[in-house]
Amino acid sequence: MKGMKEKYFLAEWLANEISDTELKEYVSEDEIRVYHKIVSASNQFKVPSFNADVALEQLKLKNTKTTVRTLNFSKFIYRAAAVITIVFGSYYFLGNQTQNYKTSSAEKINFNLPDNSTVNLNAASEISFKSSNWKNNRNLSLHGEAYFKVVKGSKFTVKTPLGNVTVLGTQFNVVARANYFEVVCYEGLVSATYKKKSVKIPAGSSFKVLSSNIKFEKTINEPNPTWIQNNSSFKSMPYWYVVNELERQYNVTVKFNETHKRKLFTGSFTHNNIEIALKAITIPFNLNYTFVTDKEVSLK
Repeated sequence: MKGMKEKYFLAEWLANEISDTELKEYVSEDEIRVYHKIVSASNQFKVPSFNADVALEQLKLKNTKTTVRTLNFSKFIYRAAAVITIVFGSYYFLGNQTQNYKTSSAEKINFNLPDNSTVNLNAASEISFKSSNWKNNRNLSLHGEAYFKVVKGSKFTVKTPLGNVTVLGTQFNVVARANYFEVVCYEGLVSATYKKKSVKIPAGSSFKVLSSNIKFEKTINEPNPTWIQNNSSFKSMPYWYVVNELERQYNVTVKFNETHKRKLFTGSFTHNNIEIALKAITIPFNLNYTFVTDKEVSLK
């Protein structure tokens, strides 16, 4: 009975017979916001014209030998249509809503996907996906860096602006940042697509694209990416990328001489102490660091 009453009051609400406050006795505030979206969208739909009075007269003529109960047929049709709009509209809006997870600089999060696959999202990164029919359509979009532990099932695809990664069930890390695309497989087999070309990446291997230069390595010994243990590691990476990563992890701006930009760095820095991190990336190049402000560092 409660469900029937709820639908009846939804119809009255659409007919402006009750207010949002009165409707809250039957549905939540979030649901009311969704209903407002549905009404806004439904106003764009065009439906065939319908004359309720004519339909009622035709019905009376067909039943002249039967006592006809008098009712407001037009109002009944309107309320029935209103309930149908809400039911199907709710399914459409709720079923197609996009889930978003976003991190700021100096922030990391982890969460579960609808199939219980797990995601670790690195700093200054974003993931979005549609949860409806996730079991058969496991697609998501990534900007930044994330580590995935995917449960076995249907095809799982990570789409990025630089390339796509497809798996069935495995553990892998994806980086998609400006001029840099990297896929590292820690378990199973990963398929990466870059500029319409596919490459298979087995466990212990990585596929990297830096400024259009492709590199394939088979020397990954770690069980998972070091950044999920709050430590960024690099092997022959341009200094500008290392500095950018430090900026993301500590939410600071680092200024340094352009002559160091293309130098290659091999090493690591911690995410827990900026002083130690700065020493780790400056000592190898005989550089000194100075805090201009709490949020700005100068390397010389």
